[in-house]
Amino acid sequence: MSTYRSSICALVLAVAGTVSLAAQTAGPPRFRLVTTARQTGPVGYRDPLGVISPDGEWLAFTSGTRLQLMHISGGPTQTLARFARIFSILWQPDGLNLVAQAVDTIGVFNWWQINPRTGAVGVFTSTSLKASSETPVDPRRFGQIAWSRDGKWLAGITNSQNGSALWIGTADGANGRTLTAPGMLSFPAFSPDGQTVACLIADRNTQRVSLPCGSLPRSSAELAAYGPVAFSADGSVLYFSSPNARGTLDLYTQPVAGGAPQRVTSFTRDTYAPSVSSNGRVLFGTQEHRAVIAVIPASGGRAQQLTAFQSETPSWSRDDRTIGFTYGSWRRVIDDIKYPDIAQDLGLVNVDGDKPAAAPTHVIRASPSEDQGLDWSPDGRWIALHSHAEGSDDLWLQRADGSAPAQRITSGGYETGWPHWSPDGRWIGYGGEIRENGRLRDALFMLGVNPVTGEITRAPQRVQFTGVDGEVEEMAWFSADSVVILAIDGLERRAIYVAGREGGSARLVHRFTSEQRYSGIGVATTERWVAFIAPANDGFFQVFRVPLAGGAASQVTTDPTDKTQPAVSHDGTRIAFTVFSYQMHFVVIEPR
Repeated sequence: MSTYRSSICALVLAVAGTVSLAAQTAGPPRFRLVTTARQTGPVGYRDPLGVISPDGEWLAFTSGTRLQLMHISGGPTQTLARFARIFSILWQPDGLNLVAQAVDTIGVFNWWQINPRTGAVGVFTSTSLKASSETPVDPRRFGQIAWSRDGKWLAGITNSQNGSALWIGTADGANGRTLTAPGMLSFPAFSPDGQTVACLIADRNTQRVSLPCGSLPRSSAELAAYGPVAFSADGSVLYFSSPNARGTLDLYTQPVAGGAPQRVTSFTRDTYAPSVSSNGRVLFGTQEHRAVIAVIPASGGRAQQLTAFQSETPSWSRDDRTIGFTYGSWRRVIDDIKYPDIAQDLGLVNVDGDKPAAAPTHVIRASPSEDQGLDWSPDGRWIALHSHAEGSDDLWLQRADGSAPAQRITSGGYETGWPHWSPDGRWIGYGGEIRENGRLRDALFMLGVNPVTGEITRAPQRVQFTGVDGEVEEMAWFSADSVVILAIDGLERRAIYVAGREGGSARLVHRFTSEQRYSGIGVATTERWVAFIAPANDGFFQVFRVPLAGGAASQVTTDPTDKTQPAVSHDGTRIAFTVFSYQMHFVVIEPR
């Protein structure tokens, strides 16, 4: 057994000694680590998902783009299917198929059915379910679905600007009825006897358990609740997660007949997403997410850790003396209900500190929303950044000295990326997603700006290239008139190109394979090479560099940790990057 896996097992055993369940006289719960799912990057993903099969024998889970399957007792892991993004998975009651809400490799969003024995993938259903003869319900509009244990009944939740609705009908789409609710609904779950559906309801900025689904909680003193909910095998308690004083989630049980909830877990990060088998096994996940900033000489050597707190997405100040970054305890389930208010802020640290900083030496921006990805103008007067302030997903501009409030400089963005300021200060390039032919596509945009006044001189325009395989995901500046772009074709094929600022013909620099999304690139403009992230022979994502003229790539970092988001200092002598660990440990509670 590896040292890493041994440490996780020890962690599970240690925590098991600190938890409580309602029936203490029956003895403590028996925790067992099933497996750990690794995400390939801290950006562009949510937590890995996992659900136990109805018979309690199999675990279906996600890891990056893969939907995987393994026996609950351990053994080989089988990849059933691959998707660009996976939002939810669940077993059908007979255990013969899985259903996933996902975007496939060509950008089509749908509910998909996957056969775990053959790996065959197809659309879950092509028949409109009927709430009544006059009101067809399109299954693609369901945010979440659930089956009764006997497979006779199906529940689906739809959310819109007008509110939420719960549809319940027979699994073949007949005898359907729709119930509207006073709050936003999510995560339906049938009781074992199929008579009741529970869910979560968000009302007045608080989310709680709704039983039956659609009803408001009986008391405002009931615990806040997040993530999926699940009934125990006998239906006596409901599993859900609730925040603790640290702002992370613990798993709880709530007696259905009434009584005080009991805490089940107490981990350092979110513990949530229970699923229950008919033989009484309870599966849940506990999240691990760490990210820090480090810097290394461009020629390789010893890496220096700059931060000792959650931080990522480094960028160099124009004098190379400080590094800006994104920091905060995000990647929490709690963030989802508060979206776009996510625990991410912007700060900086000195590069030449004698030990890793325990906190930012200076806070650049700390709005209630997600703030990330800052870049300084060439004269150091302005800072461009990405923010979700005012409910947007756009770029903002603020004075570097903080003398004036930030101003939004784009509008209507979707999955807007990090800004990159041109060497002459007249342009800001950034990535984003657009809907094209009914599918989401990555694209590059160019925004004109006056470097003195900060005024916008040209509205954002999409930059298109010829000779590029796939979609443009990332960019960095090579000169005032040329850019280096990173393109993705499918799930793993990647290539680096050099092209003009306004698009046109692109020249291939290097091809490689990597599953990591939004990994970033950095350019040494005088030395004419580009830094990028790729998997090394040791299985970790490492920093590499390749000449912009083409040729063999050389590995820069070698220590056994995952890296992302390389940023080259302006003098070309150093590379800053994010070191991350982003995993979900799936743990089962064995029945007593």
